[in-house]
Amino acid sequence: MTPDETDRTKSIVVAARLGLLETSPDIIETINKVHISIVISHCKDSVSWIAEYIGHKYVTIKDITIYSKCGKEVDGIDELEKGLSVASTNIIVVTQPNVGRCDHTYAHWINEQYTSIHEQTNERANANDIVMFLKDTDRRRNKFLPIDLLFTHASKSGFGCVIKPKCACNVGCENSLHMALMQHRRESLESFKLGDYHRTETDESSTFLSKDFPVFKYWRDEMGFTIPQSETVPVCYGGQFIAQKKQVLNQPKESWQKMETSLSRGNNIIEGHYAERLWASILSDVDNESARAVDEALSPHMASEVGEAKKECGMLGMLFIRKDAQIELP
Repeated sequence: MTPDETDRTKSIVVAARLGLLETSPDIIETINKVHISIVISHCKDSVSWIAEYIGHKYVTIKDITIYSKCGKEVDGIDELEKGLSVASTNIIVVTQPNVGRCDHTYAHWINEQYTSIHEQTNERANANDIVMFLKDTDRRRNKFLPIDLLFTHASKSGFGCVIKPKCACNVGCENSLHMALMQHRRESLESFKLGDYHRTETDESSTFLSKDFPVFKYWRDEMGFTIPQSETVPVCYGGQFIAQKKQVLNQPKESWQKMETSLSRGNNIIEGHYAERLWASILSDVDNESARAVDEALSPHMASEVGEAKKECGMLGMLFIRKDAQIELP
């Protein structure tokens, strides 16, 4: 990579991580050249919203795999067929045990497709194909990135988070001058833990905690993923994101297998919350130099952080900058 190409890569990564990336003017042309797979973790809601959200006729949906985990009939398949122009033969519904929620679903798909992705990525025409990891619910739809901007993130930096970073824990956004970031202070995030978690009344809590992995760092290290060395790391909350397929090859298959196995321990488990905080780091096309460039650009402009006093809120380490910050891109 030439010095100019290195600087351009750094600039893109910094812009993506700090909420400065704008929709690429040629994104329609770019996305029209790639094939898109959609992986949906389904429990009980209709998946019809996905056709409306993607909405564009210029995208080529190669296949849709729906993992049904709660024993409910999948509603909205007809809308996917019509709205996304996908042949019914390319939409597959797979019944899965109700374990690990969406994170287990995604890890399972990656393990199933790892070899195929490796073979296809070697073909130049398939090098930038995309996979969308989505849940059946469009909760927080008002926080979704516009689809063109989401595709821009994936095409430029390899990864895009569907849900925008939001104010959390009564920290950082007490006024309208601060903006939440994907970036989290690494040291703080590593100590993340939860005492309990109930999303629904039927959630089993007796097996939620893991004696082997009391904090995020222990679980992350055990999985064996390669993560750039930097003071801050990205987190994508909400369990919905997209990535270039080739990004899964940046990690050893053994790590994906460990992840799937770990997330099979139960349905409502702490490991799922750890996985949520890891996806952006392991699927982004970012090297150590670019990751440190984000640190350098961010450091002078940090306004606040979700710290230890708010650790039970679930977004420990999240960083905020002033909206009027004049950040210089590399």
